[in-house]
Amino acid sequence: MQRQRMEMVLGIISAILLTGLGVALFVHANLGSDTITVFVDGVHSSLHVSYGTASRIYNIAVLIIALIVSYKNIGWATVIYALTVGFTMDFFEQMLAPLHISELSIVIRLLCVCLGQICFGITYALLIKYRKGMNQIDAISYAIEEKTHVPFKWIRTGMDVVLLIGGWLLGGVVGIGSVIAMTTTGILIDFFLRLLTKKEQT
Repeated sequence: MQRQRMEMVLGIISAILLTGLGVALFVHANLGSDTITVFVDGVHSSLHVSYGTASRIYNIAVLIIALIVSYKNIGWATVIYALTVGFTMDFFEQMLAPLHISELSIVIRLLCVCLGQICFGITYALLIKYRKGMNQIDAISYAIEEKTHVPFKWIRTGMDVVLLIGGWLLGGVVGIGSVIAMTTTGILIDFFLRLLTKKEQT
């Protein structure tokens, strides 16, 4: 039991750190952010606050919605994630700044986007796996899945489309990285969740 609890805590911490790294990779690649970061970037641009502060505004707002529509999928990890991930975003953004990734070749920048997207896929799969509170968007997506019986990965993709358009309207940067994120996030979450579950069963 103690080992399982420790594994869960380490998993949640890893998810928070991976999100910060993933966002920083997208931002510095400058090829368009992942869908949530596009929305956060829109909040950042329209309200003139830091990415971390914009992330906390977004996370708290979406957390309230998730509590209303999908209370059973919200736990302590959701709250901790929502309140702390903004700090890891600011940390990794500053850590990667000296590398000047945006000035590197398009191939390197695309690789950074792909690595960032993998970070997100693992993050959201970890939050779902430990059942102590998934990412707010995933919680809302699961609530919709239960009511409509549409597969989670397609609902999550639809949520990404909404976030992308909303973020763009607010002034967020959209590019090829945004399209990659919009079309692969749901699929990657499904893939890594199956992988983690399979590993646990062996």
